[in-house]
Amino acid sequence: MQRKIWINGEYVNWDNAQVHILSHSHQRGSLIFGFIPIFDNQGVVSLFRLKDHIERLFKSCTSAGIPLDYSPNDIHMAIKDTVRENPGSKYVKISVYISSIEVDVVPQDPFSTIAIAAYEPHQDIITKNKQPFYTSKELSVWLEKEKHQRRHDIIPPQVKIAGNYTSSMMAKWQARKNGYDEIIFTDEKGYITEAPTSNVFIINQENVLLTAPESDVLYGITRKSVLEIAKNENINIKEDKIPPHELENAKEVFLTSSSHLICPVVKIDNRPLESQNLKSITNKLKMRFLKIIQGEDSFSNRWLDKV
Repeated sequence: MQRKIWINGEYVNWDNAQVHILSHSHQRGSLIFGFIPIFDNQGVVSLFRLKDHIERLFKSCTSAGIPLDYSPNDIHMAIKDTVRENPGSKYVKISVYISSIEVDVVPQDPFSTIAIAAYEPHQDIITKNKQPFYTSKELSVWLEKEKHQRRHDIIPPQVKIAGNYTSSMMAKWQARKNGYDEIIFTDEKGYITEAPTSNVFIINQENVLLTAPESDVLYGITRKSVLEIAKNENINIKEDKIPPHELENAKEVFLTSSSHLICPVVKIDNRPLESQNLKSITNKLKMRFLKIIQGEDSFSNRWLDKV
């Protein structure tokens, strides 16, 4: 089946969705994007927290100064239409970018293009690439000690813009060469922040759930969901600056993102953790989250937007 990509109100065949090599977003990294999971529960197709994802997209565009000529409702309807147009999809990726060919950092023609793609990653992308796709059944993590994550005085960490991920790519690439699956960053003062595309949660020896404050990390939709679930489960939560010793002495660690949902970390710098223990807090949250996305929990009514 030929996937269709929604671009400024019209559907374009997957292979024909192209941007010029000299476009501003390609050359300057000025692309804003969002990534939304799709869940199919016995034929009922739903998007996860669609309103929150759209709200984050608009906030990112506003913060970065990228113009967006559509309303949230326009985007909401376009995403649902695109999912219907592409049955069997697992994710939606929405991109807002300046497609014009530019010579300056400030675009002469700042008109933005919006593209919405709904697809199944393994079928539509992974199997079509020549190199094997990197996978790991267990997540071994390295604490990155040289490169730091996003800085407020350069690009706010809440802005989901392509240029924000360059240092992440460099550091994670090196970590994989060193035998690790993932990395966790610190800020310029040494406090634990997040992973390249995931938020970080730590359970300390007192069973308190720790995570960096929202002001210091990407506004994660799954992160927000985990905090709401944890509160509902009466788990002690602390959102605050996290010094490195909390990670070094952690009982459990897990990462959250729209692609991984809740992903347990089994090792930090080769030190084993209890994250995959069936009685762990990580597993408790993971099982509750699974029930929600399967439509078997009261949270499902608010978080699953039926297509």
